[in-house]
Amino acid sequence: MKQKIIPPQVVINEKLGDFFVDIAKLVFAGVVLSTLLDMEVDKQSVLILGVFTTIVLVKLGFIFYTKKRK
Repeated sequence: MKQKIIPPQVVINEKLGDFFVDIAKLVFAGVVLSTLLDMEVDKQSVLILGVFTTIVLVKLGFIFYTKKRK
């Protein structure tokens, strides 16, 4: 069988996409855990900022992941 050669730029974009999605998961987990703990911060602002950051990082990850070399 003939193996398909993947250009290095595509591999880098996939790794960057995976990285940003993993960071988004960590941010989301941190937001959930911080709201479960009894902290002295405004929980609503932490949730809004965490959800916003998660959405941005996931979108950025998927942009890199689906980016094709032109």
